[in-house]
Amino acid sequence: MSESRKQFVLSKGATCNNWNWSWSFTNHDEKMVIFGAWDFNTDNEKSLIMHKDWQKKNNRQQPGYSQAIEHLKLLDQGYNLYIFYQENISDDEGEPKIGKISDNLLKAYMKYDGEAWYAYKNAFDYLPDERDAEEEYFEGTRKLVAVNAYERNKDAREECIRIHGYKCKACDFDFEKKYGEHGKGFIHVHHIIPLNMIGKRYKVNPEHDLIPLCPNCHAMVHRFKNNELGLDKLKELISSGK
Repeated sequence: MSESRKQFVLSKGATCNNWNWSWSFTNHDEKMVIFGAWDFNTDNEKSLIMHKDWQKKNNRQQPGYSQAIEHLKLLDQGYNLYIFYQENISDDEGEPKIGKISDNLLKAYMKYDGEAWYAYKNAFDYLPDERDAEEEYFEGTRKLVAVNAYERNKDAREECIRIHGYKCKACDFDFEKKYGEHGKGFIHVHHIIPLNMIGKRYKVNPEHDLIPLCPNCHAMVHRFKNNELGLDKLKELISSGK
């Protein structure tokens, strides 16, 4: 570990089991879990901080992985997740090398997708935000981070909203009606067929492949990864709960 990163982590009252191989750090007094986020694993919304593929390297168990798993478990015990950004200055794709690091910690929100752990800047930023109907939109293109991530097409999202509006298709919740100007223009967009099930570049139809959902309904759809709900089933549950 670079001395500057060690000094930065220590300045936040955090520590680890070994400064040479640790990826994550804890401050138990402040209930903080801290991860460094590489620049090449970061986009505008989130950072990839852990992946199951990182468990072994050259068929050898990575101690940093085991420690990081234990640290992630602390998030279920009331700890908060924080990240700091770190620059990779190595030309070797297999061996990142730390250059500059950010001088502040950012509070983040962890999401696990079954293979990878992501740190999101905002609690509801799990999806990103109108255009001509004849345009073609492609989604699911693989983007190189350290694993395969699935790109989302912002224009397709906007076209979906232009067609369907900002009202939730499941429960009819309207953020603007409820919150006025503050809620205007806010809604999640749901892929009826999840991108990770398609696994390749494909042409998306914003009218038929995407629907607007409020965050609550969106969360219920994705609550169980192996048993995601369809729109009709979700509406049934809403009706039965009234």
